[in-house]
Amino acid sequence: MTRSALGHLLLTSLACLLMLVGCGAPPPKIDPIPLTNNPSEQIELLAADLTTARVNEMHVFAPDSFAAATAALESARAGMAQGWSVAEVLHRVALGRAYLERGKDRSKVVQTMLAMPLEARSLAQKAGAVKFGPDYLALEDRMLQLNRAVENERIDWALRRSNALTEDFRAIELRAIKHEALGEARDLMQQARALKADTFAAQSLQRAARALDEAENYITDNRYETEQIRKKSAHATFEARRLLNLTQHSRSVREMPPEQIVLWIEELLREPAERFLGTDWRDQSFPEQSKTLAKAIEQLQAGQEAQRFQIEAAQQQIESLEGQTREEQAAKELYIWEQRAAKEKLERERQLQQLFREVQSSFTADEAEVYKQGNHVILRLRSIHFPVGQAVIQPSNYPVLGKVRQAIQKFGEPAVTIEGHTDSTGSDETNARLSQQRAEAVRHFFVANGTLPAEKILAVGYGSRRPLSPNTTPEGRAINRRIDVIISPQMHNGN
Repeated sequence: MTRSALGHLLLTSLACLLMLVGCGAPPPKIDPIPLTNNPSEQIELLAADLTTARVNEMHVFAPDSFAAATAALESARAGMAQGWSVAEVLHRVALGRAYLERGKDRSKVVQTMLAMPLEARSLAQKAGAVKFGPDYLALEDRMLQLNRAVENERIDWALRRSNALTEDFRAIELRAIKHEALGEARDLMQQARALKADTFAAQSLQRAARALDEAENYITDNRYETEQIRKKSAHATFEARRLLNLTQHSRSVREMPPEQIVLWIEELLREPAERFLGTDWRDQSFPEQSKTLAKAIEQLQAGQEAQRFQIEAAQQQIESLEGQTREEQAAKELYIWEQRAAKEKLERERQLQQLFREVQSSFTADEAEVYKQGNHVILRLRSIHFPVGQAVIQPSNYPVLGKVRQAIQKFGEPAVTIEGHTDSTGSDETNARLSQQRAEAVRHFFVANGTLPAEKILAVGYGSRRPLSPNTTPEGRAINRRIDVIISPQMHNGN
């Protein structure tokens, strides 16, 4: 595409977005930027502020204003590339700032008017509801509709629907809490049922089912009682694992002759007896062997407890002798620590800025946009392309992914989020799944190449829900099909 065609596309996109925003409210007041300002610098400042706005979820709270501000930014960039006058470029930047300020104001209104569903949404996210994919994204779409309605002054329409959305977010939050607390117990019971626990361990199956039902019912009524939930889920998991073991043992002994079963039990008791006391008790009954073994364990524990008391008494004596100089030493160490912490903070900030410059200079404009927001470094990969409808990384993408890998490793072991995005072609469910698969493919590439441990990299698919450009043209759809990499270095405080 020529620069002229790209500029025309961005101007058309901006006009469409401004028309959409204008349907609910008049255009914002534009504060002109003095012509003495550097247009390139003003563009980058606006881009940085938009990144901050996205981190603060303005694209969720005030999506129309955020989209209009983003479109104005892209129009200003296109103008710079085509040689527009300084006045024209700065006017586009000023327009973007006007919509950005409106977005900040509308975000506050949305967060006030829709406080209940937004709080329910936040609690659902904390509980891990995003793992439910399309079910959760459907609620996100409804939240976006309500936010857009308030943004465009359709407050009554939004409020009539806010209670239902609040309850649906609470329902998926509860589902996520139960999944986290009881997922292992459910899996173990499913395994036991597959082994016909109802035939081989019927009583144990009933006991495990009661424990699971009790835990589920308790969570339903007390979803935030974390300590009790932990105890009840641990009990349910214990009974489920016990059920699985009893089912497996019952199956294994069903065809064994009685004597072989007894000898097997005898051997289970003999091994710990010989290990603790070196004694063979097999001439005693099973209950007697069990009692003798329990008594030996009690004696061993009593001896360990006595040793613990002796060690604690010695430690107390040492601490009392050291107490006289401890306060003086602590004050001196505190002063030294404060001085060192201040120096280390400045050094960390300097190193982070230096690493950001190195990363930024390692990518061409066609490969990636590189931004910095606070302690986050954002790589918007422009040159990553997937086959239509697939999540297979092509060999042509290896060089730029290699650069991303090097960029990540410059920061040691940061937390990394891979965001997958698609255009609007296809259903929402298909796009959500495809974007997640593509993000997972990039994550797998980095894990497989030893970039970071697997738990340090998170993959998230947003489908077509976060476009950068309208999906009405092939060019716009191409812009929206992308991978974003967010690097979050671990900033230690020196404690």
